[in-house]
Amino acid sequence: MNASEFNKYSKLINIDYDFSNLLIQNGLWVESELDEKTKYLACAEAYTLSVPRPLSITITTTLKCNARCIYCFENGVKQTDIIEGVEEKLLDFIKKHNKSNEVHLVLFGGEPLLNIPFIDSLCNSLTEAEIIYSTYIITNGSLLNKELIESKFDYWNIKDMQVTLDGVKNVYEKIKNYKFPHEGMFYSILDNIRIAAENDVFVNIRLNIGKDNKDSIIELIKELDKIFGQYNNVVFYPAFLAGNQEIQDEDERIEFIKKMLFSIKNVQKLTAGMRFYSLPRMHACMNGDPTSFSIDVNGNIYTCECNVGRSKYRIGELTEGLFINDLRGADVTFSEECRHCVFLPKCFGGCESNRNKNNIPCMIEKYLLKAYLQIL
Repeated sequence: MNASEFNKYSKLINIDYDFSNLLIQNGLWVESELDEKTKYLACAEAYTLSVPRPLSITITTTLKCNARCIYCFENGVKQTDIIEGVEEKLLDFIKKHNKSNEVHLVLFGGEPLLNIPFIDSLCNSLTEAEIIYSTYIITNGSLLNKELIESKFDYWNIKDMQVTLDGVKNVYEKIKNYKFPHEGMFYSILDNIRIAAENDVFVNIRLNIGKDNKDSIIELIKELDKIFGQYNNVVFYPAFLAGNQEIQDEDERIEFIKKMLFSIKNVQKLTAGMRFYSLPRMHACMNGDPTSFSIDVNGNIYTCECNVGRSKYRIGELTEGLFINDLRGADVTFSEECRHCVFLPKCFGGCESNRNKNNIPCMIEKYLLKAYLQIL
Protein backbone atom coordinates (compact mmCIF):
# COMPACT_ATOMS: atom_id res chain seq x y z
CA MET A 1 0.00 0.00 0.00
CA ASN A 2 1.05 3.57 -0.50
CA ALA A 3 0.64 6.10 2.31
CA SER A 4 -2.84 7.28 1.28
CA GLU A 5 -4.13 3.71 0.93
CA PHE A 6 -2.75 2.77 4.33
CA ASN A 7 -4.36 5.85 5.89
CA LYS A 8 -7.66 5.04 4.22
CA TYR A 9 -7.89 1.46 5.46
CA SER A 10 -6.36 1.99 8.89
CA LYS A 11 -8.89 4.75 9.63
CA LEU A 12 -11.84 3.04 7.86
CA ILE A 13 -12.44 5.96 5.51
CA ASN A 14 -14.57 5.41 2.37
CA ILE A 15 -14.04 1.65 2.40
CA ASP A 16 -14.83 -0.34 -0.71
CA TYR A 17 -16.78 -3.36 0.52
CA ASP A 18 -15.52 -5.90 -2.02
CA PHE A 19 -11.89 -4.99 -1.49
CA SER A 20 -12.15 -4.87 2.30
CA ASN A 21 -13.87 -8.26 2.24
CA LEU A 22 -10.97 -9.61 0.19
CA LEU A 23 -8.50 -8.31 2.79
CA ILE A 24 -10.49 -10.01 5.55
CA GLN A 25 -10.74 -13.33 3.69
CA ASN A 26 -6.97 -13.40 3.21
CA GLY A 27 -6.21 -12.55 6.83
CA LEU A 28 -4.60 -9.22 5.99
CA TRP A 29 -7.22 -7.20 7.85
CA VAL A 30 -8.14 -8.58 11.27
CA GLU A 31 -9.89 -7.48 14.45
CA SER A 32 -7.64 -5.22 16.51
CA GLU A 33 -8.29 -7.40 19.59
CA LEU A 34 -6.96 -10.54 17.86
CA ASP A 35 -3.70 -11.82 19.38
CA GLU A 36 -2.18 -13.28 16.22
CA LYS A 37 1.09 -14.32 17.83
CA THR A 38 -0.63 -16.42 20.50
CA LYS A 39 -2.81 -18.10 17.87
CA TYR A 40 0.21 -18.73 15.64
CA LEU A 41 2.22 -20.36 18.43
CA ALA A 42 -0.75 -22.51 19.46
CA CYS A 43 -1.16 -23.60 15.84
CA ALA A 44 2.56 -24.36 15.58
CA GLU A 45 2.49 -26.51 18.73
CA ALA A 46 -0.61 -28.40 17.55
CA TYR A 47 0.95 -29.07 14.15
CA THR A 48 4.34 -30.11 15.52
CA LEU A 49 2.91 -32.46 18.14
CA SER A 50 -0.21 -33.80 16.47
CA VAL A 51 -0.17 -33.71 12.67
CA PRO A 52 0.96 -37.08 11.21
CA ARG A 53 3.98 -36.83 8.91
CA PRO A 54 6.84 -39.11 7.87
CA LEU A 55 9.66 -39.84 10.26
CA SER A 56 12.85 -38.02 9.23
CA ILE A 57 16.23 -39.61 9.93
CA THR A 58 19.56 -37.92 9.14
CA ILE A 59 22.15 -40.70 8.88
CA THR A 60 25.86 -40.05 9.19
CA THR A 61 27.15 -42.79 6.89
CA THR A 62 30.72 -41.74 7.71
CA LEU A 63 32.59 -38.92 9.38
CA LYS A 64 35.40 -39.27 6.83
CA CYS A 65 35.68 -36.57 4.19
CA ASN A 66 37.88 -36.06 1.15
CA ALA A 67 37.68 -32.26 1.56
CA ARG A 68 39.35 -30.24 4.30
CA CYS A 69 37.26 -27.07 4.59
CA ILE A 70 38.67 -24.76 7.25
CA TYR A 71 35.17 -23.74 8.42
CA CYS A 72 33.85 -27.30 8.91
CA PHE A 73 31.88 -27.66 12.16
CA GLU A 74 33.08 -31.28 12.39
CA ASN A 75 36.72 -30.29 12.86
CA GLY A 76 38.12 -32.29 15.77
CA VAL A 77 35.61 -35.15 15.41
CA LYS A 78 37.16 -38.58 14.85
CA GLN A 79 36.76 -39.61 11.20
CA THR A 80 35.31 -43.13 11.13
CA ASP A 81 32.69 -45.07 9.17
CA ILE A 82 29.37 -46.09 10.70
CA ILE A 83 30.10 -49.08 12.95
CA GLU A 84 28.88 -52.61 12.41
CA GLY A 85 25.48 -53.34 13.93
CA VAL A 86 24.07 -49.81 13.61
CA GLU A 87 21.96 -50.66 10.56
CA GLU A 88 19.94 -53.38 12.33
CA LYS A 89 19.36 -51.14 15.36
CA LEU A 90 18.42 -48.25 13.08
CA LEU A 91 15.76 -50.37 11.38
CA ASP A 92 14.31 -51.28 14.77
CA PHE A 93 14.29 -47.57 15.73
CA ILE A 94 12.51 -46.64 12.49
CA LYS A 95 9.86 -49.34 13.00
CA LYS A 96 9.27 -48.20 16.58
CA HIS A 97 8.93 -44.47 15.79
CA ASN A 98 7.44 -44.72 12.31
CA LYS A 99 3.70 -44.07 12.55
CA SER A 100 3.04 -43.81 8.80
CA ASN A 101 5.25 -46.62 7.41
CA GLU A 102 7.17 -43.93 5.57
CA VAL A 103 10.57 -42.47 6.37
CA HIS A 104 12.53 -39.59 4.89
CA LEU A 105 16.28 -40.25 4.91
CA VAL A 106 18.99 -37.60 4.79
CA LEU A 107 22.40 -39.00 3.86
CA PHE A 108 24.99 -36.99 5.73
CA GLY A 109 28.70 -37.09 6.59
CA GLY A 110 31.59 -36.34 6.35
CA GLU A 111 31.10 -37.11 2.74
CA PRO A 112 28.30 -39.72 2.63
CA LEU A 113 29.43 -41.16 -0.72
CA LEU A 114 32.61 -42.46 0.94
CA ASN A 115 30.42 -45.26 2.35
CA ILE A 116 28.31 -46.45 -0.57
CA PRO A 117 28.11 -50.07 0.70
CA PHE A 118 26.22 -48.92 3.81
CA ILE A 119 23.76 -46.87 1.74
CA ASP A 120 23.15 -49.88 -0.53
CA SER A 121 22.61 -52.18 2.43
CA LEU A 122 20.27 -49.81 4.28
CA CYS A 123 18.07 -49.21 1.22
CA ASN A 124 17.92 -52.95 0.59
CA SER A 125 16.87 -53.59 4.20
CA LEU A 126 14.16 -50.91 4.05
CA THR A 127 12.82 -52.41 0.81
CA GLU A 128 12.76 -55.91 2.32
CA ALA A 129 10.93 -54.54 5.37
CA GLU A 130 8.39 -52.88 3.01
CA ILE A 131 9.10 -49.45 4.50
CA ILE A 132 8.47 -46.61 2.05
CA TYR A 133 11.39 -44.20 1.95
CA SER A 134 12.61 -41.11 0.12
CA THR A 135 16.16 -39.83 0.26
CA TYR A 136 17.97 -36.50 0.26
CA ILE A 137 21.75 -36.40 0.08
CA ILE A 138 24.08 -33.65 1.35
CA THR A 139 27.32 -34.05 -0.61
CA ASN A 140 30.26 -32.00 -1.84
CA GLY A 141 29.57 -33.54 -5.25
CA SER A 142 33.14 -34.62 -5.91
CA LEU A 143 32.42 -38.37 -5.97
CA LEU A 144 29.37 -38.13 -8.19
CA ASN A 145 29.55 -39.28 -11.78
CA LYS A 146 27.18 -40.30 -14.57
CA GLU A 147 27.39 -44.02 -13.79
CA LEU A 148 26.72 -43.55 -10.06
CA ILE A 149 23.78 -41.19 -10.62
CA GLU A 150 22.17 -43.44 -13.22
CA SER A 151 22.77 -46.71 -11.38
CA LYS A 152 22.27 -45.73 -7.73
CA PHE A 153 20.00 -42.70 -7.38
CA ASP A 154 16.82 -44.50 -8.43
CA TYR A 155 17.67 -47.44 -6.15
CA TRP A 156 18.35 -45.09 -3.25
CA ASN A 157 15.21 -43.10 -4.23
CA ILE A 158 17.10 -39.78 -4.28
CA LYS A 159 14.91 -37.00 -5.62
CA ASP A 160 16.78 -34.03 -4.13
CA MET A 161 20.34 -33.23 -3.13
CA GLN A 162 22.50 -30.41 -1.80
CA VAL A 163 25.95 -29.50 -3.10
CA THR A 164 28.07 -26.77 -1.50
CA LEU A 165 30.10 -24.25 -3.52
CA ASP A 166 32.36 -21.57 -2.05
CA GLY A 167 33.26 -19.46 -5.05
CA VAL A 168 34.67 -19.67 -8.56
CA LYS A 169 37.32 -22.21 -9.54
CA ASN A 170 40.47 -20.93 -7.78
CA VAL A 171 38.64 -19.91 -4.60
CA TYR A 172 36.53 -23.08 -4.45
CA GLU A 173 39.49 -25.43 -4.88
CA LYS A 174 41.55 -23.53 -2.29
CA ILE A 175 38.78 -23.55 0.35
CA LYS A 176 37.81 -27.18 -0.21
CA ASN A 177 41.49 -28.24 -0.15
CA TYR A 178 40.74 -31.80 -1.33
CA LYS A 179 43.09 -34.54 -0.20
CA PHE A 180 43.19 -35.74 -3.80
CA PRO A 181 42.89 -32.56 -5.92
CA HIS A 182 41.72 -34.43 -9.03
CA GLU A 183 38.51 -35.38 -7.15
CA GLY A 184 37.52 -31.78 -6.45
CA MET A 185 38.05 -30.04 -9.77
CA PHE A 186 35.54 -27.18 -9.94
CA TYR A 187 34.19 -27.79 -13.43
CA SER A 188 33.87 -31.52 -12.76
CA ILE A 189 31.59 -30.66 -9.82
CA LEU A 190 29.46 -28.43 -12.06
CA ASP A 191 29.25 -31.21 -14.63
CA ASN A 192 28.12 -33.64 -11.93
CA ILE A 193 25.37 -31.18 -10.95
CA ARG A 194 24.28 -30.98 -14.60
CA ILE A 195 24.13 -34.78 -14.90
CA ALA A 196 22.04 -35.04 -11.73
CA ALA A 197 19.65 -32.34 -12.95
CA GLU A 198 19.26 -34.09 -16.31
CA ASN A 199 18.35 -37.24 -14.39
CA ASP A 200 15.43 -35.40 -12.74
CA VAL A 201 17.18 -34.74 -9.43
CA PHE A 202 16.35 -31.39 -7.80
CA VAL A 203 19.68 -29.76 -6.89
CA ASN A 204 20.11 -27.15 -4.16
CA ILE A 205 23.47 -25.43 -4.58
CA ARG A 206 24.40 -24.05 -1.16
CA LEU A 207 26.52 -20.91 -1.47
CA ASN A 208 28.68 -20.63 1.65
CA ILE A 209 29.34 -16.94 2.26
CA GLY A 210 32.27 -15.91 4.42
CA LYS A 211 34.08 -12.63 4.92
CA ASP A 212 36.84 -13.42 2.44
CA ASN A 213 34.98 -15.06 -0.46
CA LYS A 214 32.10 -12.61 -1.02
CA ASP A 215 33.44 -11.20 -4.29
CA SER A 216 33.98 -14.73 -5.57
CA ILE A 217 30.41 -15.71 -4.65
CA ILE A 218 29.07 -12.85 -6.79
CA GLU A 219 31.17 -14.06 -9.72
CA LEU A 220 30.02 -17.61 -9.04
CA ILE A 221 26.35 -16.59 -9.17
CA LYS A 222 26.88 -15.03 -12.60
CA GLU A 223 28.62 -18.19 -13.82
CA LEU A 224 25.97 -20.50 -12.39
CA ASP A 225 23.26 -18.31 -13.92
CA LYS A 226 24.77 -18.84 -17.38
CA ILE A 227 25.17 -22.59 -16.94
CA PHE A 228 22.00 -23.49 -15.05
CA GLY A 229 19.66 -20.63 -15.91
CA GLN A 230 17.47 -22.91 -18.02
CA TYR A 231 17.37 -25.74 -15.48
CA ASN A 232 14.21 -25.40 -13.42
CA ASN A 233 15.44 -28.06 -11.00
CA VAL A 234 18.68 -26.27 -10.04
CA VAL A 235 18.46 -23.45 -7.48
CA PHE A 236 20.96 -21.52 -5.37
CA TYR A 237 20.78 -21.31 -1.60
CA PRO A 238 22.75 -18.49 0.12
CA ALA A 239 24.10 -19.34 3.59
CA PHE A 240 26.30 -17.19 5.82
CA LEU A 241 29.12 -19.04 7.57
CA ALA A 242 29.12 -19.13 11.37
CA GLY A 243 32.09 -18.74 13.72
CA ASN A 244 33.82 -15.72 15.24
CA GLN A 245 36.10 -15.18 12.25
CA GLU A 246 33.17 -15.20 9.81
CA ILE A 247 30.52 -13.16 11.66
CA GLN A 248 28.95 -10.43 9.54
CA ASP A 249 26.44 -8.05 11.06
CA GLU A 250 22.89 -7.59 9.75
CA ASP A 251 23.67 -4.60 7.53
CA GLU A 252 26.59 -6.42 5.91
CA ARG A 253 24.40 -9.43 5.22
CA ILE A 254 21.58 -7.36 3.73
CA GLU A 255 23.95 -5.39 1.49
CA PHE A 256 25.49 -8.60 0.22
CA ILE A 257 22.11 -10.19 -0.51
CA LYS A 258 21.20 -7.07 -2.49
CA LYS A 259 24.33 -7.59 -4.60
CA MET A 260 23.30 -11.19 -5.14
CA LEU A 261 19.81 -10.17 -6.24
CA PHE A 262 21.22 -7.66 -8.73
CA SER A 263 23.70 -10.24 -10.07
CA ILE A 264 21.16 -12.81 -11.21
CA LYS A 265 18.60 -12.63 -14.00
CA ASN A 266 15.94 -14.66 -12.20
CA VAL A 267 15.81 -14.03 -8.44
CA GLN A 268 13.73 -17.20 -8.07
CA LYS A 269 17.01 -19.05 -8.56
CA LEU A 270 17.98 -17.87 -5.08
CA THR A 271 15.01 -19.89 -3.79
CA ALA A 272 13.40 -16.52 -3.23
CA GLY A 273 9.89 -17.62 -4.17
CA MET A 274 9.64 -20.49 -1.74
CA ARG A 275 11.22 -18.39 1.00
CA PHE A 276 9.14 -15.25 0.39
CA TYR A 277 5.76 -16.89 0.04
CA SER A 278 6.00 -20.07 2.09
CA LEU A 279 3.66 -20.61 5.02
CA PRO A 280 4.92 -19.70 8.52
CA ARG A 281 7.28 -22.22 10.08
CA MET A 282 5.75 -24.60 12.59
CA HIS A 283 9.22 -25.22 14.07
CA ALA A 284 12.60 -23.75 13.20
CA CYS A 285 14.22 -26.97 11.92
CA MET A 286 14.72 -30.62 12.89
CA ASN A 287 15.96 -29.47 16.29
CA GLY A 288 12.38 -28.53 17.19
CA ASP A 289 10.63 -31.42 15.43
CA PRO A 290 9.87 -34.56 17.49
CA THR A 291 9.60 -36.63 14.29
CA SER A 292 13.20 -35.82 13.26
CA PHE A 293 16.39 -37.43 14.53
CA SER A 294 20.05 -37.47 13.56
CA ILE A 295 22.13 -40.64 13.98
CA ASP A 296 25.93 -40.65 14.11
CA VAL A 297 28.41 -43.38 13.19
CA ASN A 298 28.27 -44.89 16.71
CA GLY A 299 24.49 -45.11 16.83
CA ASN A 300 24.04 -42.05 19.04
CA ILE A 301 20.79 -40.09 18.59
CA TYR A 302 20.70 -36.28 18.35
CA THR A 303 18.15 -33.56 17.69
CA CYS A 304 20.57 -31.72 15.39
CA GLU A 305 22.95 -32.90 12.68
CA CYS A 306 25.48 -30.25 13.78
CA ASN A 307 26.21 -32.28 16.92
CA VAL A 308 27.04 -35.67 15.39
CA GLY A 309 30.23 -37.21 16.72
CA ARG A 310 29.99 -35.28 20.00
CA SER A 311 28.27 -37.71 22.34
CA LYS A 312 27.75 -35.16 25.15
CA TYR A 313 24.92 -33.68 23.06
CA ARG A 314 23.12 -36.95 22.37
CA ILE A 315 19.55 -37.54 23.55
CA GLY A 316 19.70 -41.31 23.20
CA GLU A 317 21.38 -44.33 21.69
CA LEU A 318 19.93 -46.83 19.22
CA THR A 319 20.42 -49.80 21.55
CA GLU A 320 18.99 -48.16 24.68
CA GLY A 321 16.52 -45.74 23.06
CA LEU A 322 15.93 -42.12 24.09
CA PHE A 323 17.40 -41.01 27.40
CA ILE A 324 14.88 -38.20 27.77
CA ASN A 325 11.18 -37.51 27.37
CA ASP A 326 11.27 -35.82 23.96
CA LEU A 327 9.25 -32.63 24.45
CA ARG A 328 10.34 -30.81 21.31
CA GLY A 329 7.53 -28.60 20.03
CA ALA A 330 5.78 -28.20 23.40
CA ASP A 331 5.77 -24.91 25.33
CA VAL A 332 8.33 -23.27 23.06
CA THR A 333 9.96 -20.15 24.48
CA PHE A 334 11.81 -17.42 22.62
CA SER A 335 14.35 -14.79 23.47
CA GLU A 336 12.99 -11.29 24.02
CA GLU A 337 14.44 -10.21 20.67
CA CYS A 338 12.77 -13.07 18.78
CA ARG A 339 9.40 -12.61 20.52
CA HIS A 340 9.14 -9.06 19.15
CA CYS A 341 10.69 -9.69 15.75
CA VAL A 342 8.37 -9.37 12.73
CA PHE A 343 10.24 -12.25 11.08
CA LEU A 344 9.32 -14.76 13.80
CA PRO A 345 6.91 -16.69 11.50
CA LYS A 346 9.72 -17.06 8.94
CA CYS A 347 12.30 -18.10 11.51
CA PHE A 348 10.62 -19.55 14.61
CA GLY A 349 13.58 -18.52 16.73
CA GLY A 350 16.21 -19.59 14.24
CA CYS A 351 19.08 -22.06 14.56
CA GLU A 352 19.50 -23.29 18.12
CA SER A 353 22.93 -24.72 17.32
CA ASN A 354 24.18 -21.31 16.21
CA ARG A 355 22.62 -19.65 19.25
CA ASN A 356 24.34 -22.11 21.61
CA LYS A 357 27.67 -21.30 19.97
CA ASN A 358 27.06 -17.53 20.25
CA ASN A 359 26.56 -17.26 16.50
CA ILE A 360 23.71 -15.37 14.81
CA PRO A 361 20.68 -17.71 14.80
CA CYS A 362 18.51 -15.85 12.24
CA MET A 363 17.43 -17.73 9.10
CA ILE A 364 18.36 -16.52 5.61
CA GLU A 365 14.74 -15.47 4.89
CA LYS A 366 15.20 -12.42 7.12
CA TYR A 367 18.03 -11.06 4.99
CA LEU A 368 16.42 -12.02 1.67
CA LEU A 369 13.20 -10.22 2.60
CA LYS A 370 14.90 -7.14 4.02
CA ALA A 371 17.19 -6.84 1.00
CA TYR A 372 14.31 -7.29 -1.44
CA LEU A 373 12.15 -4.72 0.33
CA GLN A 374 15.00 -2.20 0.37
CA ILE A 375 15.42 -2.67 -3.38
CA LEU A 376 11.71 -2.05 -3.91
